Amino acid sequence: MNWDKIKDILTICLIPAVGWALVTSRDVGQLETRLEQQAGEIMEAQAEIKALSKRAQIMEIAQARIETKLEVLGAQLTRIEGMLITSFGPIKP
Repeated sequence: MNWDKIKDILTICLIPAVGWALVTSRDVGQLETRLEQQAGEIMEAQAEIKALSKRAQIMEIAQARIETKLEVLGAQLTRIEGMLITSFGPIKP
């Protein structure tokens, strides 16, 4: 083979390889950018989940307090009803 033929074959092989390398490097850069963006979104979502979890815990505590107060009020209402029945007799419908 002569040098011109070898040079032509190398040129034919190298041009697509260089093009592929350029496209691949651009795609990798785009993927890195998307991954960084998604990592940021994941961190934001994790912070929101943590805040919501804390809020849910506070609401559960408030709910427990309300339930306790309702139980106390129910007991007091039963006691008042008993006192009224003792004082005035049963209420006729």
